[in-house]
Amino acid sequence: MLSTVQVIAAGTTGAENIQLEIDGIVQQSWSDLGSDADTAGYVTRTFNTASNVTADQVRINFTNDLYDPGVSDRNVRIDAIVIDGVRYETEDPSVYSTGTWLPTDGIVAGNRQSEYLHSNGFFQFTSGGNQTVIQVRASGDEGGETFDLKIDGQTVETWTTSTNDQTYTYLADGDVSSDQIRIEFTNDLWDPANGIDRNLNVDYINVGGEVFQTEASNVYSNATWSGPDGIVPGFWQSETLHGNGYFQYDAIDAGDAGEIGFTIDSITVDENSGALNFIVFRAGGSDGTVSVDYSTVNGSANSQDFQPISGTLTFGPGTTGQQLTVQILDDNLVEGDQDFSLVLSNPTGGANLGAITSQSVTIRDNDEAIVGVIFADSFEGSTNWTTNPFGTDTATTGAWAAGSPESTSNGTTTLQLNSGSTGSRALVTGLAAGSSAGTFDVDSGLTSVLSPEISLPANSEIELSFDYYLAYLDNASSDDFFHVAVIANGIDTELYDDHAHNSNQSAQWQSATLDLSAYAGQTVQILFEAADVAGASLIESAVDNVQVEVLPSSPGMIEIASTGVNLDESAGNATIIVSRTAGREGSVSVSYRTVAGTASTSDFASRSGTINFADGQNQATISIPIIDDSNEESLESFRVELFNPTGGAIIGNDSFGTVTIVDNDNTGGDYLPDLLPIASTLTERLSLDTNEQPGRTLLRFSTEVANAGDGPLEIWGGSVSGSSQQVFQRIYQEDGGSRDVLAGEFVYHPGHGHIHFEGFATYDLQLRDAAGTIIASGGKTSFCLINIRQPLPAVTANAGVVHGRGGSSCGTIQGISAGYSDVYSASLDDQWIDVTNVADGTYTLQITADPENNIVETNESNNVSSVTIRIQNGQVTSI
Repeated sequence: MLSTVQVIAAGTTGAENIQLEIDGIVQQSWSDLGSDADTAGYVTRTFNTASNVTADQVRINFTNDLYDPGVSDRNVRIDAIVIDGVRYETEDPSVYSTGTWLPTDGIVAGNRQSEYLHSNGFFQFTSGGNQTVIQVRASGDEGGETFDLKIDGQTVETWTTSTNDQTYTYLADGDVSSDQIRIEFTNDLWDPANGIDRNLNVDYINVGGEVFQTEASNVYSNATWSGPDGIVPGFWQSETLHGNGYFQYDAIDAGDAGEIGFTIDSITVDENSGALNFIVFRAGGSDGTVSVDYSTVNGSANSQDFQPISGTLTFGPGTTGQQLTVQILDDNLVEGDQDFSLVLSNPTGGANLGAITSQSVTIRDNDEAIVGVIFADSFEGSTNWTTNPFGTDTATTGAWAAGSPESTSNGTTTLQLNSGSTGSRALVTGLAAGSSAGTFDVDSGLTSVLSPEISLPANSEIELSFDYYLAYLDNASSDDFFHVAVIANGIDTELYDDHAHNSNQSAQWQSATLDLSAYAGQTVQILFEAADVAGASLIESAVDNVQVEVLPSSPGMIEIASTGVNLDESAGNATIIVSRTAGREGSVSVSYRTVAGTASTSDFASRSGTINFADGQNQATISIPIIDDSNEESLESFRVELFNPTGGAIIGNDSFGTVTIVDNDNTGGDYLPDLLPIASTLTERLSLDTNEQPGRTLLRFSTEVANAGDGPLEIWGGSVSGSSQQVFQRIYQEDGGSRDVLAGEFVYHPGHGHIHFEGFATYDLQLRDAAGTIIASGGKTSFCLINIRQPLPAVTANAGVVHGRGGSSCGTIQGISAGYSDVYSASLDDQWIDVTNVADGTYTLQITADPENNIVETNESNNVSSVTIRIQNGQVTSI
C-alpha cells in the first residue's frame, strides 16, 4: 500500500532545510519553505511512500540552523503533518521536540509544545488515540481513608478505602508511565483518645500491565516513618503513608540506574602499603538509590596478610563513585607474592553489574627485598628530620616540612604536587599552595633539613636512593638549586645537585641513586637543601622515599632501567639507561644489540657493542640515533637487548628495552576531541567539609569535563618506567586511519586504587574582583577518563568517530567519547580545595581542563569554566 505524507511548513529566512525521516531513514529533503513563518505563510510539501505509514514512524528534522545576530536567524515552523488525509498537529503534547524553547527557559533547547524548531533538532510524531489502564491496590487501617490518583500533578480520580485490599481502576487517555503517577493521602486523622489512627497502605500500582511495588527504592514518600526514628516524616521504603502525603513513582530502568563495577581487574601493591583503597564506579546512569554487596575472597593471601571486609555499598541519586578500604598487613615473613580478591554481587535498585565485578590484588612481599635496607623514610608517619639544623637558614618562606602538600601551579606550569611519589605525604618546601614568588615557596635564601643519624656497617657497598623534584619558573637562575650532601665527622660533602635554568620547569618526580660506600663504618646524616638565591624566583622542591641500603657483596645484576622510551621522530637520539643493582663488586661487562620491530633500520641506526662497568660503578647508557624521515607512519618500535654478562654478573628480569618512535609527518585530516568543562557541575554537591582532615576546612564539589569535538579523546598507555607510564593520544583520521602523539603519563593513584591520566584538570579558587589572583588550588590534578554522562547528544550524532575507547575502563586505554563527559563526584578523595585560611567573601571557583595543553584539540580556547560562590559563616553557596 502507498501513503501520502504532507508536511505543512515555513521558514523565517528562506534558507532553511528540513528532512522527512521515516523509521530512521531520511526519505526526502526540502529547502524551498519561504520566509513567512512568523505570519503563517506555510507551504505544503508532499511525499508518496512505498508502504503504509503511521504518524509514530515520522520525524521532521531541521538541519541547517544559523544564528548570526543582526544578520540572520534561521528557524523552522511546522504547522502539522497530514498522512492519508489525517492531520497531526505539531504543538500537540504527544509530539516530542528537541530544538525549541520559550522565553521563560532562556536559550535552552528542550521539549516544549510549539510549532517552532529554533535550532537543529526534530519533531517526533505519534499516532495518538491510545489509552492506559491504571490500577491501584490499596487499603486503609481504619477504612474510610481517601486518596487521590494524580497524573502529571492533576487529580484524575478520588477513592475511599476499606480495611481490605482492593483494586481501584482508572482508564487514562494516551500513554502514561509510572513516573507520571502520584498517590496522595488526603484525610489523615490521629485520635488516640478514641482509638482512631487513619493510615493508607498501597501495595502496588499497575500501569499498562506493568507492576511497580510501592516499597521499591525508587519510590519517594514524604509522610512515612519507622519506630526508631520517632514521628519524623521522611523517605522510607514502605507501603504505608502515616500522614497526609504522597507516593511518587519513578520508572527508572536498568540503564538509568547504571552499572556497578570496577574499571580495572587487577592491581599489585607492596606489603607495606597500608590502607588500600578500591573505587567502585557506577556508570551509564545514576538515577535513584542502588546498592551492591561486596566481600573479600582469600587466594594465597588470607587474614594474616590483609583484613577481610564484607557488607553492602549504597549509592545515592547522582553518586557515581564509592570507596572501600582494605588494610594490608606488613609482616616479617619471607613468603613470596600472594593474592586475594574483592568481589561485587547482588545489585539492587535497578542497577546491573558492570563488566568487571572482581578486582584481584597481588601483595608483593617486601621481606626478602629489604634485607639490606638499614634506613627508610616515606614520610607517611612521624619523622625525625630536623629543619634548619644549624640555625643558619636564610629563606623567609618555604621551610622544609613533612606532610600532605597542596597542589599549586602558575599558568600551565605545575609547581607543587599534592602527594608524595608514593602515598599522600612527602618532605616539601612548604606544604601550603602558592602561585607567586614568596607565597609559601622558597624565598630569599636557603632552607635545609637533616636526617637522623644512620650507622653504616664497615666493609660494605652502600647506596642512598630517593625521589625528588625541583620546580621553578623562568625567573629562576642557575644560582637557585636543590642539593644533597652527606655529613660525617662534622664534614659536609656534596653528593648531588640540580640547578634551575631560565625556563619553566614543572614538578615531576624523578629518582636518584648515590654511592655511600666511602662512608662505610661511619655514622652519617643526609642533608637536603633548596635555595632561591638570586632575586625573587618561584622555587618549589620535595623529597620522598629516602632509603639507605647495604648491597650484597657480589658482582650484581645488570638490566635495562629505562624499559620503555617514547620519543618524537625528530628527537635525534634514544638514550637507554643500563643499571647494575644488588651488588657492584669488581669489573663486569654486558653485550647489547638493537633488534628491529615495526621500526626498521630506515628509522634508526643499528647498534651493537659492549658496556663495561668499573668496580663500584652502577649505571651506564646506550645512545641509538633516530632517523627523521618524511614518511607518514604509525607508531614504530624496536628493542635494545642485553646478553652475555661477564665477571660473575647476571642479567635481571628486564633484559631489554623498547624504543617507540612517534611519527611527525601528518598529512591526513584529523577527527579531534574538544575538552569542555561543565561549569554547572561544580555546584551539584558544593559543600564545606571539616571532618575529612581535622582542623582543616575543605571545599568539596563535583567536576565534569565533556568532549565537544568531532572525534573521541582516546588515551593509550605506552611503556612503563618506574611508577609512571607514558601515554599516547590516538587521533582518528578522515581516511579511516589513525595517528598517535605523545600526551603525558599515567600514574597509579593510591587513594583511588587505579591509574590516572596525570595533569588532566586543575581547580582554583580566585578573588572575584582581582583577575588571575589564585587564593587556593585544588588537590586533584589527575583523572581516570571514562564516559559517565552524555550531556551533548547532538555532538555524538554528528561526530566523525563517535566512541573510540571512551566509556568502560580505568585501565591502560581510557577516553571520553564525542558528546560524553567524565564526572568526578564530590565524595571522592582529593576532590577538594583547602580553604582553611580563606576569609568569608565572594569568589570564583574555576576548573581548567588540560592546563598544560598535552591533548591535541579542535579548540584550545574553551578549556576554562567557572562559577561564582560565596563562603560565609561556615557555609558555601553558589550565586
